[in-house]
Amino acid sequence: MSTSSFPNAVSAASTVGTDRVGTQVSFADMGTPLERATFVVVDLETTGRAPGARALTEIGAVKVRGGRVLADFSTLVNPGVTIPAQITMLTGITNAMVAGAPGVRACMEAFLAWADLPADDVVLVAHNARFDVGHLRGAAAALGLEWPEPCVLDTLALARKAWTRSEVPNHKLGTLAAFVGSRTRPTHRALDDAHATVDVLHAALEVMAPLGVTHLEDLTTASDPVPARRRAKRRLADALPSGPGVYQFRSAADQVLYVGSAADLKRRVRSYFTASEKRRKVAQMLDTTVSVRHIATPTLIEARVRELRMIAELDPPVNRRSRAPRRRPWLHLAQGSGPGAEPGWR
Repeated sequence: MSTSSFPNAVSAASTVGTDRVGTQVSFADMGTPLERATFVVVDLETTGRAPGARALTEIGAVKVRGGRVLADFSTLVNPGVTIPAQITMLTGITNAMVAGAPGVRACMEAFLAWADLPADDVVLVAHNARFDVGHLRGAAAALGLEWPEPCVLDTLALARKAWTRSEVPNHKLGTLAAFVGSRTRPTHRALDDAHATVDVLHAALEVMAPLGVTHLEDLTTASDPVPARRRAKRRLADALPSGPGVYQFRSAADQVLYVGSAADLKRRVRSYFTASEKRRKVAQMLDTTVSVRHIATPTLIEARVRELRMIAELDPPVNRRSRAPRRRPWLHLAQGSGPGAEPGWR
């Protein structure tokens, strides 16, 4: 398979379409045509640490539109910690190479400015996006940078839709790059892998165009396991603060469906409307949720206490834990002349 025909394919796929009864529909009605969307395809190399301020060693990205490369972004990152030997063996990135590189904050700020996120027609793309986007989000959070919450496309999920296991032995980036005839071989270096991902993206779009995937909204729906109606409810978190507190999911009848607490209310509530939420009972709750109420608290421990009391008082149907909060251990701070604490059951 060749990726060379993609620009023509995406142009043809993005022409005005026809609805089920044959009526012509406009671009505005259908959404953003794929040829007008900008894809920021990113790949990261890391120290092997969990997402945070000391994990990144390299960021590589390619900006494409209409099947053509517009610009590249590439930088080594000084993580401020030693890169383990096994990581160097995998990526070829040494401690000496990153010694003079900019730090994580400078690299993150430069990448976010270059990517122009979260513009409506810009999509952040990665192969196994949970890893790369998770690291970008984690670094932003650790550094106190605002994460723009862009539309994300995972080429791993897209490839699984485009090619079955009878066509490719697996959906690893190296396997797919060879299968589609990518001009770049993945090397575990960020920019090379980003370019290979671009070719996989273009080939997958070419395969899916005859299936009706012609607009950005079609594409995100095809590769996203989260129903569009549920994902749209992320807006319920927009007004929440990014601090500790208690939250309640409520139904149209104003019934409290679920009570929870979090160190960051906005981030926690938004996470319910992503692919990371796998619990069936919670998914059913989200379908009936129409509002989210909150109480901000000075500390997380106060939020936890309020959560338990609300669960005991309101008995929300979806809460599974804390059914018997009176039997939970509490720490009672004694008020007296000297310091002390009295553990017990409350």
